[in-house]
Amino acid sequence: MVKFGECSAEEGFKLKGKQKLEFVTELFDRIAVQYDTINLFISLGQTTIWRILALGWLHTYFKPGSKVLDVGCGTGWVSWFLHRRYPNLNLQVEAMDCSQQMLQEAQRLYPKYTFTHGDVCALPYSDGAFDMVTTVYTLRNFPDLYSGLEEMVRVTAPRGHIVILDAFPTGGLMQFVLKVWLSYIMPYIAGMFIEQKPYNYLANSIQSTVPSSEVASILTQLGCTGSMLQTRYSFGAAVRLIAQKNA
Repeated sequence: MVKFGECSAEEGFKLKGKQKLEFVTELFDRIAVQYDTINLFISLGQTTIWRILALGWLHTYFKPGSKVLDVGCGTGWVSWFLHRRYPNLNLQVEAMDCSQQMLQEAQRLYPKYTFTHGDVCALPYSDGAFDMVTTVYTLRNFPDLYSGLEEMVRVTAPRGHIVILDAFPTGGLMQFVLKVWLSYIMPYIAGMFIEQKPYNYLANSIQSTVPSSEVASILTQLGCTGSMLQTRYSFGAAVRLIAQKNA
């Protein structure tokens, strides 16, 4: 077992499997209450805008009573937003996260929704249980990217959809601006809210996320060979992927 205090943020990001799960779980347990505020500051409010853009126009992907799973739900914003945005569709939204403290915060903020403790690499749901599976700003925290995506595809129904929103820096000017902001300016602001190590992890992981093309390639390997839609926001600072599982 790797304890949170025994390795640096950079080392924690590079962990795999159970060790990565344990590290990430403790990290998010520590910052659960401040997490939404941190996100707003790190992105200058853009994360909320990107989430609304990514999830706010999915009408054609739903039917009344569609079952949705939000993976890595954090404080539960996606559950709240989907119910609020599509009130007439009676969506059945489940949400899960590896951090018990995050789930407690989600339950406090949104007491009428369902939140479950779990590991993305071993989702506690049956094959094809959901019409849509979403995950927002979480890929870098997966214990294993391939296994996590494989599980998301497994629990998606045939012809169902997987929706991913994440930071996928594309290099060039945007990568430079992001590095300056996260490495030289934001640490002073973040220090008012959280310990340095959790911030360092978040900043390092954002800059080190795999390209969206690699995620799309894995999803194709896993059986999402139908439509694959990629939408970029803010010059590529964030990307939404929508993949359809084979029939």
